Amino acid sequence: MKPWTIESKTVEGSLIYDDIESLGIGSLCRYKVIVEKGEIEGAENEELTKLFLRVKNKESPLLRPVYLTGPYACYVDVRPYNYDEDHTFDKNEPIQFTSDLRPDEHFKADLWLNENSRMEDGRYSWTIDVISQVSVSSVPKVEYQLKIGTTKAATKHIKKVTKSFKGVVVERWDTRKLWNLPPKFPHKPVHLVILTHGIFANVGCDMLYMKDKIEEKAFTLPEEINPNVVVRGCMDNMGKSARGIRYLGIRVAKYILRTLDELNEDYKVDKLSVIGHSLGGPVQAMAIHYISVKRPDVFDPATGVKPINFIACASPFLGVVGDFPLYVSLALDVGALGLTGRDLTLRHTPLISTDGIVADKDERPLHKFILEALPQSPALEVFQKFVHRTVYANVLHDGIVPLRTAALLYLDWGSLAKVHDIRKKQSLAASDGLNTPIDASSSDDLKSDEKHNAIGEIPIEGMEKKAALQWIMPQVLNKGKKFSKYERTQTRDFDSDSSESDNGSNIKKRLSDNSNFNPPPEASTFMAAISVIVSPVPTQEYLKNPAIRTDAIVHDKVYHPNELPPPHYNDRPFIKKVIYLNESNNRCQERIARAWQEKMSWRKVLVDLKPDSHNNICVRRRFTNLFGNVAVKNLVDSHFGEEACRKYAAL
Repeated sequence: MKPWTIESKTVEGSLIYDDIESLGIGSLCRYKVIVEKGEIEGAENEELTKLFLRVKNKESPLLRPVYLTGPYACYVDVRPYNYDEDHTFDKNEPIQFTSDLRPDEHFKADLWLNENSRMEDGRYSWTIDVISQVSVSSVPKVEYQLKIGTTKAATKHIKKVTKSFKGVVVERWDTRKLWNLPPKFPHKPVHLVILTHGIFANVGCDMLYMKDKIEEKAFTLPEEINPNVVVRGCMDNMGKSARGIRYLGIRVAKYILRTLDELNEDYKVDKLSVIGHSLGGPVQAMAIHYISVKRPDVFDPATGVKPINFIACASPFLGVVGDFPLYVSLALDVGALGLTGRDLTLRHTPLISTDGIVADKDERPLHKFILEALPQSPALEVFQKFVHRTVYANVLHDGIVPLRTAALLYLDWGSLAKVHDIRKKQSLAASDGLNTPIDASSSDDLKSDEKHNAIGEIPIEGMEKKAALQWIMPQVLNKGKKFSKYERTQTRDFDSDSSESDNGSNIKKRLSDNSNFNPPPEASTFMAAISVIVSPVPTQEYLKNPAIRTDAIVHDKVYHPNELPPPHYNDRPFIKKVIYLNESNNRCQERIARAWQEKMSWRKVLVDLKPDSHNNICVRRRFTNLFGNVAVKNLVDSHFGEEACRKYAAL
């Protein structure tokens, strides 16, 4: 093959692939590069050891500081065929990615033909994702160019692809193709999984990692128990986060109904799961509420779909009033986030239409707040039918959706003290140089057991810093208000043989026994917002060695209705309603929390992730937010693993 000559300069090598695309909000392109080395022709290519990748953001550099309508940037990563986030990877080969490919910048990577990229049949393969970072408006587009060549100079200077080059195949998937994959077994019933994004987010890009992991887990299961999942996401709400929970939820509901009808033309959908991140939790709840009102036949036990999983990650089911600083709450009240902001701060939003809220058009809803209306009949009966109801919540670093609202208010703070003790011993053992860790899972009190409602298993991991132990247990102290704050949300230690478990005095006694720890520091909304922009990026060792990761699940328990303490804000003296400014908000949040939990059990999983934990919990970007992999892995293994799928197959 003749070398190219550009401006009297000879350029060696060949340009194998050249693609120019424009990405908008929620858009991405995935490339799969496959090399058959034996088919590569030409003497200069016989000793080919790597290919060269170059991705350039073709937008004007003047757009770099523009964020409100952008940002006009891309996330790019390259994954060799044998890379797996949950297994140790070759320490000598770097994981190549960029979190922020800004206008007029370029990203370069090497595609090594070695054992890390070698497939079972002897070919070599890599997966390349180019993901739009546009997050607010649906108007901006980001244009990029991706080139693959046999030399670095070829990707920079050669303009024309060498058509005669053989042995390299590049497959490309866009957003629509990736999010519309068919079921693995067309002849079997389909389990439809709907993913819902949060505020200023999108399904196509931000929920991609979760989609990939669900499909990876489910597709490898034996056919007899394979759930035959089809993962979909509503993309109609991108750029419309301020329209209100009711508006967003109805659009998701209509998308679910449309998808069910389309899939049923070629397959048979018999199971439904919904997974939401952040605002996606209340939005998907509104979608279920709408379907239960408009199309109750969808959940008919005989002819409809079986509700399987209702899962929410860092979702504000109780709103965020009282959790945000006053200046943020006031901004939301006056419409900084439109109707959504008022919904989340429990401010009255005039319902122009009750469509999808109540079954009778002439009937007025009994609840003026949309968050309070969600867990009401007829949707309540549908929520009760779900096989699993699970919430994941951050215990630290999440000032956007704090622990209290993400965990539905009530927690077993007393049992968390046991976790604190065990992790403290682990930390001390590590600091003393002891090689044998203390097995937290050996305690009978700390094993996950749905039937007996025990505490979830605590990972056997040492803590890097002793100070990090302090926030795990919001210990109630004999310090007045701080004590009562946790006392009224402490669940009861239900024991059928003990009458003491039915009153509040036992709750106070349990908490007062744990007086050596401080409550968790309240997450800062300001710092949470900053961490979204300047969050720490995982190191190469972190990406390649799961053994060094300290992100952990610190609490995993199934809570039952009989564990709820008595209502705190019922029959309160009038004077307290006047003195305490947040009395009405707290009363409303208590009503919402009890409505969700008085008639159905919930599994609550608390995770300790590094900033930015709100985006990490769903792994918004594969490598940038990999700190949340422990949460996604737990979600996928628990709800789509072999044990869970055997249960679903028997339904």
